[in-house]
Amino acid sequence: MTTCPKCGNEQPDVFSQCQKCRFIFPSSPANQTKRFARSATSSASGPLAHPAVVILGALFVSILLGFALWWLNSPEGLPPLEGSYENAANRFSMLAPPDWVVLTSENYQELFDKMGSRFPKMLRDGFSAQQTEVGFIKVLENADFSPSVNVVVMKTEMPELNEEQLAEGAKVLSEGFRRMLDNYRMERSELITVDELTSAQFTSRGSLKMRVERAGTEGSSGGSGSSELRSFEMQFAQTLVPGKGRAYIITSSALIDQYPEYRKRFDGILDSFRVLQRPSRFGSITMGALNGGLASAMAYLLFTVLMQIVGLFKNEEPLPAPPPL
Repeated sequence: MTTCPKCGNEQPDVFSQCQKCRFIFPSSPANQTKRFARSATSSASGPLAHPAVVILGALFVSILLGFALWWLNSPEGLPPLEGSYENAANRFSMLAPPDWVVLTSENYQELFDKMGSRFPKMLRDGFSAQQTEVGFIKVLENADFSPSVNVVVMKTEMPELNEEQLAEGAKVLSEGFRRMLDNYRMERSELITVDELTSAQFTSRGSLKMRVERAGTEGSSGGSGSSELRSFEMQFAQTLVPGKGRAYIITSSALIDQYPEYRKRFDGILDSFRVLQRPSRFGSITMGALNGGLASAMAYLLFTVLMQIVGLFKNEEPLPAPPPL
């Protein structure tokens, strides 16, 4: 039984206030039970809703989203090989065997004067038209043609390569080669990987007509009657590699009977090719959606952090300490 301290009325302990004068008993067992229940509920939910926990959680997720944005927009390839030729203007590098000559627009004329008709016509025309960025040539002293590799850079955004793009590229390439070569034939087109990038490779052959020096004549330029027009059976491998804002066309060429001997060297040079400014990881639409979604999520979380901090300063009541981590 409980006695009311105000009016002296006696009543069972189950009541939290006097049934006669309505005085509330501060130490009533019923009130103690209610306060305990409220305290238990508060202790169970309070730490989860504490601003410090919200701030720390939002900052942690923001860091993860920031890392995802960095990874998405900072693609990396394989490191350049030691001793590679590096083209800073067009952001690529590659390595040729040490006994091959590196040709650029600055030194090709000297080698052309020395080799004359044995200097590959495609290299000569490419440098003359300022289309070829670099060439690598294996100078053969007693041969009509020297094997070579050259790189042409196109300033364009390449779509993501797939089988449809491969077929279109083979068609365009065939049309261009048929204007330069007799008996041209596309042997194979396939998607390969160069510097961890999906690339397109086209293998073909054809007859290339060139004017060469007659046997027994001296000099590279040759006067009237010192040269003759000959047809050479050539084999080519052209590889299209994407870059950021540009595309690279790497062409390997040799006589058909030379090609098997130099194929491994051609493949080695191609394997050394590095794209120093990478294209996007995904297509433009996908990249836009991912960047927009990640940036919006980060902005929302940072706004949440700001509002929680403002709430901490505006709160007039002392806040409980955050739970131990």
